[in-house]
Amino acid sequence: MLLRHILSLAVAAAGLTACHDADQERGGPSPPPARAGADKDTQSANEGLYTMELKMPDLPHGAQPLREAIDRYVERQKRDFLTSLDTPGARARAREIPWDLNLDIAVAGRSDRFINVQVDGSAFTGGAHPAPIVDSFTFDLEERRVVDIDDLFADPHAAESAFATEARRQLLTALDDQDDPLASDSEQIEQGTAPGKGRYRVFSLLTGPDGKVHGLTFIFPPYQVASYVAGQQAVDVPSEAFAAYLKPEFREAFR
Repeated sequence: MLLRHILSLAVAAAGLTACHDADQERGGPSPPPARAGADKDTQSANEGLYTMELKMPDLPHGAQPLREAIDRYVERQKRDFLTSLDTPGARARAREIPWDLNLDIAVAGRSDRFINVQVDGSAFTGGAHPAPIVDSFTFDLEERRVVDIDDLFADPHAAESAFATEARRQLLTALDDQDDPLASDSEQIEQGTAPGKGRYRVFSLLTGPDGKVHGLTFIFPPYQVASYVAGQQAVDVPSEAFAAYLKPEFREAFR
């Protein structure tokens, strides 16, 4: 689903190590801003601590606020990852099994009004398995700003209640699949789809040839509505399920 534009960039390990040491003296790492293309940071090829792989989207010139929001997000992810190396015993564990931060960020959908960008990544910091990183950004081309799910609706709670009804229907159906049942239970589905607490924060657009949004796909990371082995789950909600709750200025963008 994700469109990828990859430009390889090799970064010298020794230089990165020096930068990280300098950051430590200032009180914390300060990674460089993200940009279009791909970076592969194998910091500490000499220390064998970690790798970073970052893939960034190509965006139109008018979407600079979106680019800036993504850059800030990537810097925060990198900073948190690097900071985790300073916890007691972390470097010793990382030398045994190198840590890894992977962020694949790409344009996933576009309509007349919106650009939607998806983040699909993971961070391995010595646990039993990598921690998934699942996020999204939706940019309003008309107002030139990033919008959250609540920004689209006059009554966000009513809209999320409509999302929950459809999400539960689909997930419970998958739970009862005789051939390949979803690795979950009704209680986890009920809790993971309840309105509030940012449960519908990550979404993509269902678009049609008319350039309008025909629905929203909500993406639930592992553990929210199913076990880790089930992976992330996606639920398509048609626009007629929530159209009544849209703000007037967005109604023409949906069908």
